[in-house]
Parts: sequence; C-alpha cells; structure tokens
Amino acid sequence: MVTQAIHVADAEELRWLHAGWLKRVRERTSTYSVVTASLFLLFGVLGIIELFETDITPWEQVLSSGTALVCLGVFGLVALFGIELPHWVGMALVLSHALASAYYLGFSDEQQNAIAALQELPLMAMFFSWFYGARIARTGEFAILVVLGLATALGPFTAVAGGLFGPANIIGAALFTWMCLEAGLFVRHRILLESHSDPLTGALNRRGFIKKTELEMRRATRHQRPLAIAVLDLDKFKSINDGGGHAAGDYVLRSLTAQWMSLSRQTDIVGRLGGDEFAILLPETDEDEARVVMARLREYSSHPWSWGVTQVHPDDTIEAALSRADEAMYAEKGSATDAPSRRQQSDTAVLLSR
Repeated sequence: MVTQAIHVADAEELRWLHAGWLKRVRERTSTYSVVTASLFLLFGVLGIIELFETDITPWEQVLSSGTALVCLGVFGLVALFGIELPHWVGMALVLSHALASAYYLGFSDEQQNAIAALQELPLMAMFFSWFYGARIARTGEFAILVVLGLATALGPFTAVAGGLFGPANIIGAALFTWMCLEAGLFVRHRILLESHSDPLTGALNRRGFIKKTELEMRRATRHQRPLAIAVLDLDKFKSINDGGGHAAGDYVLRSLTAQWMSLSRQTDIVGRLGGDEFAILLPETDEDEARVVMARLREYSSHPWSWGVTQVHPDDTIEAALSRADEAMYAEKGSATDAPSRRQQSDTAVLLSR
C-alpha cells in the first residue's frame, strides 16, 4: 500500500507530462528526442532574446539568428511531427554549445553570455551522460572542460586583473560540471539496472535479456562467430508453490539462478523471461557445445528443470531463435533423462517440509 501511495504521489507531481500535446509527442517519438528537442527550444529562445540586446556585434547577431532558426526548427520537427532525432544530433548540440561557449568566454566582451555559458555547462554534462554513456561522456566532457578552461583563462574576463572570473570560479565551475556528469551517469546506471534486471533473482528480465541478445546477435553476425540460446523451464514448480507457499518458490528461483550464474562461464548471460521460464545466452558457442554446458548445469542443480537449445543463424530474429529453443525444451521435457537426481529430490522434500 505504501508503494502504491508513492506511485500516486509521483504521478501527481508529474501530471504535466500527461498534457495532451506532450503525451502525443511522447507516444510518437523517444525520450531522447523529447529531451533533445527541449534543449533546442531553450537555446532557440535564448537566441531570440539575444537579438533584442543593443550592444551585440554584427557577428553575434548572425550567430544568435542562426541559433534561433536552427534550434526552433529542430524543436518544431519533434513537437509537430514526432520526428525521431538521430543520436548525432544530440552530439552536434553538445559540440555546438561548447564552441559557442568558447567564443563567449575567450573572445567576446559579453559578460551575460559568458556567465550563461558557465551556468549551462552542468546541464549539458547531464544530457551528455544520460544519453551517451560513461566512455563517450567522460572523454568528451573532459576535452570540453580543457578547451573552455583555456579559453576562460586567456579570455578578457580573466586575463586582466580584477576580471569577471578568478581561478576559484573556473575550478569551481569545472568541478561542479563534472559532479553533474557523474550524477547523470549514476542515474543512467540505476535506471538501466532497475529496468533491465529481475529484482527477485538478480538475472536480466525479459527486456534486458532481449536487448543483450540483440547486441550479441549483431556481434556474432559481424564477426561470423557462433551464438547459442537455451530456454529453461522448471519441472513441477507448481507443486513447490502449492506445498511450501510462494516463499518456497521464490527460494527455488533464487537458488537456481545463483547456481546458473556461478557455474556458467563469465560470458554467459542468464535472463528470466517470466514466471519459472529462463533463458541463457551463450556467446562463442555452437549448439553442440551449448548442450554440454546445459548438461553440466543440470547435473549440479538442486531442482529439476528442462531445457532446449538452438544456434542463432545470421538471418534470425530473437523471436524465431527463442521459439526454436522453446520447442526443443518442450520436446525434451518429460524424457527419461529428466528424472530428478537424488539431490534434487532431497532438496525439494526439504522445501515442502518447511
């Protein structure tokens, strides 16, 4: 009930996200496109405001006009037509902002724009980290901070005594920007972890497993390497829930997942597709090798389960590969080799007696 109350409170606080036009945009395009378009809107509005200042140079008028035109145009494509922006557009936005900031900090005498450039750095760092990951974001942001630091140190606001920015301002802005970058990476990691993992077993959930499989399938096709998928289904799992309750069933799921993770190879990926059905992705493994791996896992298992494997073909879809493995699993289910070992019978009896 507490969880439900939290969800209701969160929904009330974010009610603006369900505004009619914004909801329609979110349904037609991705979160990345919506956030990127919002940044374009911000810089487009700032470009228009800049045009009303009386002390800007002709070059800055051209720069502000072009910024406003391009930014509002990109925003309009997303807001009106639901266009999906490619990822290079966000990268171009980050680079363009860095170049404009370098100009205002190192070559212009516009104090307001110089201050705004430093104020906007943390926002751009968080955007960078949210959508481009640690490797790209850290490398890119480090380069940006070095360039902007040099531009500021050598520019008109710092190079002279009593300038607008001192060393403390420059270092503080850089450190705060980097803190925002790391905060964004942490949030990104937590969101991916929570949305792609199963909280009960620690394995990937269906969404996470499919995403990982897509990556491995592309890698296997590109390098012409084997890839196998196994589908696993627990035998007589209903009797565990009926006899020992859901706590006993949860214990079996957690125990088996821990066994599969510890006994399989480091490159193998365990995913929970739903209920008592699991899948294991086996890179660099053909179908015969996968059978050997699965036989070894079941030999040391504490509860009986059935399995089926298939080798992924270059023209396969994930659904087709999982379907073949699922059919192989049901064909294997109930065969003589599926008889539970004494250890499995003993562990099951212990669970039912609790």
